[in-house]
Amino acid sequence: MHREFFLRRGDPARSTTASNRHLQGEVHPIAVAALAAAAVLTGCGGPPATEATGGLLPEGVPILHNVESRSRVAEWTVGSKLRVGAVDGEVTFGRVADVAPRAAGGLWVVDAQSRWISGFEEDGSRVVHFGGEGGGPGELRTPSALFEVDDGTVVAGSAFPPVLHRFDAGGSYLGSSRLTESRDANGAPIPPRFADWQVAADGEAVADLFAVPGPGQGSSVVHTLVRFADEDLNGRGRDTIVRWSLPSTPASPSSPIEIVPVRPSWSVGLEGLIWWSPGAPYEIRAYDRGGTPVRAITLDRKAIRVTPAIEEKLISGLRSSVASGPGGAALIEQAIERARWPKFLPQLVDLWVSHPDGRIFALPWTADSFDESVPRRLDVFEPEGRYVARLTLPPRFSPRRFANGAVYGVERDQLGVSYAVRYGIVTAD
Repeated sequence: MHREFFLRRGDPARSTTASNRHLQGEVHPIAVAALAAAAVLTGCGGPPATEATGGLLPEGVPILHNVESRSRVAEWTVGSKLRVGAVDGEVTFGRVADVAPRAAGGLWVVDAQSRWISGFEEDGSRVVHFGGEGGGPGELRTPSALFEVDDGTVVAGSAFPPVLHRFDAGGSYLGSSRLTESRDANGAPIPPRFADWQVAADGEAVADLFAVPGPGQGSSVVHTLVRFADEDLNGRGRDTIVRWSLPSTPASPSSPIEIVPVRPSWSVGLEGLIWWSPGAPYEIRAYDRGGTPVRAITLDRKAIRVTPAIEEKLISGLRSSVASGPGGAALIEQAIERARWPKFLPQLVDLWVSHPDGRIFALPWTADSFDESVPRRLDVFEPEGRYVARLTLPPRFSPRRFANGAVYGVERDQLGVSYAVRYGIVTAD
């Protein structure tokens, strides 16, 4: 799951309530009361140690609380590289939405601009090519993610409308599953408008469903993390894992704009677990199939205070990220003029769970998070929560998936050309 930089306006009231079991209430990502005692923020020095202290959440859930040390953590990097794409020619990507492992070797690439899915061999040659823009059988509207499951089926998820398309490994269309509308307490339809999909190795689908409210429909975007037991996604067998809310964009064009929002992130793990993080404080929870929290990881690391120097770095990164198009730069400048800066940066940008080993890879916020020329450093945890390493990724590389001892993602050159890349992870073992 990839998180793009975005702006957010307004400052409506925020909920901090959560139920003890399913967290069905709206959970504000900055203040999770149940974890306040577990995530003590102290020094900001070196990486944490491999030792951890224990404890229990109020629900009786065990916590593994990792403590800081400068000397007891492994440094991992990347080695072997498979890169596909070109500045021009047969294999040219418009905007790479996802890069995923291919069971036959090589990798899958989803191009969100052309709406095509391509499969590549280990030598970089393209051997499968299917999809294309449209609404007919096998055609795609907004492809955002792709997964090859254990039975060989290739599942492509569309964000809007929420649809899962199924193909065989050769690209032949097998069918689509469309998410049906939900209803509120009064029976009125509430269609989920957007979906962020992940599909487990056994084919079970999980989605973050959300809809931006219209006029008079409230001031928050409510996100619901849902597990689907049925292939047809018709509502039977749904399990809500966790729910949270984020302020939506108000109608007033003069509203202040929050430049650095806190966003929860999540990833499908092993044995049916869902790993979820509020983004701040530094904590990661595992939920079982019924939405019950069963494990928690915390990290004793101080949040980074936003200084004027960091503001300038973030503004510079924002300006450099403006896509070509009419009015883009002007809109960014207007946003900067009305910027509301937080006192501290969020602590986690995103997280992934690797397969088949179940390790958790967490990307922390830094003052250089929007500077593509700076290497990214991820925290790596074992499935039980023990901190094991810090992984350094190359500049201009954005991870999408971790699997089979490798990281799959998108690499951009200095001209902005996108490539799909797989790096082998070099561990200290």
